[in-house]
Amino acid sequence: MKKLVLVLVVILAAFVFVGCSPDPEATYRVTYNGNGNTSGFPLNDTNEYKAGDEATVLSPGTLLRTGFTFQRWNTRADGTGSSYSEGDKLTINGAVFLYAVWTVRP
Repeated sequence: MKKLVLVLVVILAAFVFVGCSPDPEATYRVTYNGNGNTSGFPLNDTNEYKAGDEATVLSPGTLLRTGFTFQRWNTRADGTGSSYSEGDKLTINGAVFLYAVWTVRP
């Protein structure tokens, strides 16, 4: 019986926490990933953002990948997420990870 009560308390607590709003004082970062680059480094966004803030997408910095050309940034490493180009604005809803999208150089 005690185990059943404990399980029910845990389930109830999970429902309560899932419905909670994010901490309005929490800050988030935008992190850039070279996603297979062979040299160089992406620029480092040192800003801290709150939910609802806008961040400006940075350039690829010195990133290079042998045989490829940098195209854009994407929220998914496989390029199937939201795409962004240098200078685009993105709204912060939490930590953001942007991955380099490369195309084969002809």
